[in-house]
Amino acid sequence: MTLLNVDAAIPSQTWALVRLLAYLGKSIPLDEARALVSPPSLRSEDTSTRPPFDCAISSLQALELVRIDDARQELSLDGQAKLLTDSEDLETYTRVLRRAVLNADYNTELGDSNDPAGPRDLTRALAWFLAHDPTEQPIHWVAAQQLLDETDGKDRRLLKAEVHPLFTNDTRWPRFGHWATFLGLAAAPVLRTDGRTPLVADCTLAVRQTTADQWHTGQRINAVAALQVLRENLPVLPGGAHSLAVGIPSPGDNVAGPALSFALLRGHDEKWIRLEHDDDARQILLLHDPERPASPRPVSDIMILEPTHG
Repeated sequence: MTLLNVDAAIPSQTWALVRLLAYLGKSIPLDEARALVSPPSLRSEDTSTRPPFDCAISSLQALELVRIDDARQELSLDGQAKLLTDSEDLETYTRVLRRAVLNADYNTELGDSNDPAGPRDLTRALAWFLAHDPTEQPIHWVAAQQLLDETDGKDRRLLKAEVHPLFTNDTRWPRFGHWATFLGLAAAPVLRTDGRTPLVADCTLAVRQTTADQWHTGQRINAVAALQVLRENLPVLPGGAHSLAVGIPSPGDNVAGPALSFALLRGHDEKWIRLEHDDDARQILLLHDPERPASPRPVSDIMILEPTHG
């Protein structure tokens, strides 16, 4: 099962099923779950496409978030999804789903081929997407193809040749948009001028949630150490393991890169973190600041402020 193919679920479909199981707090007969999530009155008569319920089951099984007891034909939450005790807790589910998608065990040999098994097709696309600057023009399907074909002065593409093509057809781009935004690793632009599903490499939501999970309010962290933790938890960021695996060069051990810089600067402006600078600090993180593009912004420490929900 891959996540960007038409026979896979989109995140909202998986949430509908997970929310039901979290609400019940127990396993449920598979046929009963189908009837509740996808009642006959809402089912399509089109037999050429796979029912969304079946897509959701397959995608969640591939990520080990639900399981089916073959003997009793009962469905239940599995793995990290068992953490969901509140059926209204979409925020926790976003975290659980993101961790599952980025799990190293499901993303082995990312740079060896374009094998889409499991979440690999989505992971490669996220790593490529987050190498771009969210302050530049939003990326839509046509722009994505042009960017994927671009080379540097030495005729080298951003991604390894082994992982091309990244998007084999235009039906995969909208599905990428569903997943990337749900996981907090992309956002739709405020102003949309066409119907080509433009996206911005804004990973603020994922960075905010990861920051809240890793550190407590009032804690001060060395900014370079924080960069390492964020890359470990969000390995599709430039410099992270998944990003490096597909051939994207690291910005540097003390350089955040445009996408992460944007998220941290937003965090400072929204006051869930405070970016501090000490001239005597031994380690300095360099942020790309669009207000001073010729001169990176130095940050020595990050102070964790009151977390915000989302």
